[in-house]
Amino acid sequence: MALTAPPSWQGSALLAQPIEESVAALKDRHREVHVIGSLNLVQSLLRFGLVDRLDLWVDPVVLGTGKKVFGDGMPPTALRLIESTGYSNGTLHLAYDTAGEPAYGTIG
Repeated sequence: MALTAPPSWQGSALLAQPIEESVAALKDRHREVHVIGSLNLVQSLLRFGLVDRLDLWVDPVVLGTGKKVFGDGMPPTALRLIESTGYSNGTLHLAYDTAGEPAYGTIG
C-alpha cells in the first residue's frame, strides 16, 4: 500500500522519487533529519552517500538471521566513532560520523 498523503506524525515527510533529491531538499530545509525504524531507507541513504551520522544500538542478542544493516551491495564507507554509551543490560549506543572512502592497508 503506497502513501498518497503526508504521514500524520508531526515533523514527518513523504519522500518522492528520486530519493536522493528528496532527501537533499529535506537536508537543505532542516538542521537534522532522522530516520527511525526503516532499515531499507537507511541502506538507500548510505548507497547515495546521504548519511552524515549513524547511530547504532547494539543489543546483547544473537538471532543468527534477519536483515543486515551492512548487507550485500553496500558501498565501502569509513566510519569515525564520536560517542559510545554502555548500559547495565549490555546494550551499546554507538554514534559514528561518516568519513568518506575507507583507507586500505596491511597490519605489520
